[in-house]
Amino acid sequence: MNQKYMEYSGPSSKPPRLWKAALYIRLSREDEDLSKAESNSITSQREFLKEFLKQHPDISPMDFYVDDGWSGTNFDRPDFQRMMTDIYEHRIDCVIVKDLSRLGRNASETSNYIDNVFARLQVRFIAIHNYIDTVESRMNAATHCITVGIQNVINESVAATTSVNVRGTLNVERQQGKFIGSFACYGYRKDPEDHHKLLIDEEAASVVRQIYAWFLNGKSIIGIAKELNEMGIPNPSAYKKLHGMKYHHPTGKKNDGLWPDSSVRRVLRNEMYIGNMIQGKNTTISFKHKQCRSVPQEEWYVVENTHEPIIDKETFQKAQSLFNKNIRKSPRKNDVDLFSGFVRCADCHRSMSKKSNVHSYGTYHYYRCTTARKMKKSACGNHTIRLDRLEEAVLVTIQKMADVAIEMSELVEQINSKPGRRTESANIHAALKTAQREKERLQTMQMDLYPDWKSGILTQEEYRMLKANLAEKLESIENNIRNIQKTLDDFSNGIDDQNEFIATFKKYGRITKLTRPMLIELVDKILVHEENRIEVCFQYQDSYAEVLEYIEINGEQVTQPA
Repeated sequence: MNQKYMEYSGPSSKPPRLWKAALYIRLSREDEDLSKAESNSITSQREFLKEFLKQHPDISPMDFYVDDGWSGTNFDRPDFQRMMTDIYEHRIDCVIVKDLSRLGRNASETSNYIDNVFARLQVRFIAIHNYIDTVESRMNAATHCITVGIQNVINESVAATTSVNVRGTLNVERQQGKFIGSFACYGYRKDPEDHHKLLIDEEAASVVRQIYAWFLNGKSIIGIAKELNEMGIPNPSAYKKLHGMKYHHPTGKKNDGLWPDSSVRRVLRNEMYIGNMIQGKNTTISFKHKQCRSVPQEEWYVVENTHEPIIDKETFQKAQSLFNKNIRKSPRKNDVDLFSGFVRCADCHRSMSKKSNVHSYGTYHYYRCTTARKMKKSACGNHTIRLDRLEEAVLVTIQKMADVAIEMSELVEQINSKPGRRTESANIHAALKTAQREKERLQTMQMDLYPDWKSGILTQEEYRMLKANLAEKLESIENNIRNIQKTLDDFSNGIDDQNEFIATFKKYGRITKLTRPMLIELVDKILVHEENRIEVCFQYQDSYAEVLEYIEINGEQVTQPA
């Protein structure tokens, strides 16, 4: 090998000593990006150190210590710590590296190890390329300190510059929706042909789907965690390890493989499962301190529709809606109560609490507003309702809304089948063409104003007045065109059974019992007034208003002869 090694001044007057050496090697991803050559590769460093040892019989290699993929800006690397353990236990008294940057790129920490830790423990340190040897160095103490200090500052500067460049590159890739993480989130795997893309991992994805199904069917988050643990399904961290990934939990906690409720909650909150790439949730304090801190949500990198979804958007939104409700369950049950999170006081709009009363004829349950009890009595009225009566009233209300949806569907079908719609459509088209011709006429007149003014046909005052008048008329005709176009679009597209209100409520035309999934899909909230009166606020209000307006506008056609 054509390598240049240190030259020594001559034989020492001291008796020969056999040094027990640790051969330390480090390579990070930043180092690879910094130098595309092979000079810093793990294999190259290993061979370089071996060649050095051939020329120094007074050094006995004890072991290689290799940190592959670890940054030099901190010293919590696994093999570096193993080396330090061997030093403290006196198995090692010499550390050899190819160059000073292999030991570290944090100037203060690297100097501390060389000048304090190694010196105090009487450990010889050799950095071959930098001509540094704390025992046989030709430099005096002052020169040694200056040389080592300057080189450490240079190494740290390189690390800082590289960190900025790498972070900038990664941010660009985040903006492009490319996945840049070391590990795909639970339910996905990296595409073997392009690690910036995600593919569904069907084994884990089936668990994700089951978690959402349980949650929407009324099972609590803790209940879901218990169910997964009873089934022996490993949590996401343990799953990665079982599939051969070298994954380490950021907190460093020992993983027992069990699902905590926090992991279930993260699955139910993760927008990645609807096909959106969410990155940049956490960042490090600096290039020297790798401790993570959370990033505000508005600063996350979000790119929609970058990969195949595991959960459809409707299911995901239903789950998020449940999170926004105040959901409680009995400590002795794994399932959430039927109305949990839905029942609110009509006056103070706070969630009502479920209570129980025991009488000689049995136990009954009821909901009660706790505002007056927790605050002064005048803070809110007496709002209570028995659970059985609430369930009956909500069931009847949903049945009536289902009947309304069926009637609306029939009316819409009759409207859409009437041949008179074609004549009306032709009239709307004609009105649109007339308005567009008027717009073109006004635009031509507007263009002719300027030449007339320049040629002296119009005075400046006449020009300004006519220009303002034409601009006003143009604005009016453009608004008219937009309204006609909307009417035409609404008329052409019409309303059918794909309308969300009709399609959803028609499914529940013959229900005889309430279920929690049904409430989640149909109901926004239930307001309890005084005297046991309730008001059910349904989902799909916009869709309901849309079909109602369509029937009001076009309903006359149903009674007219064909």
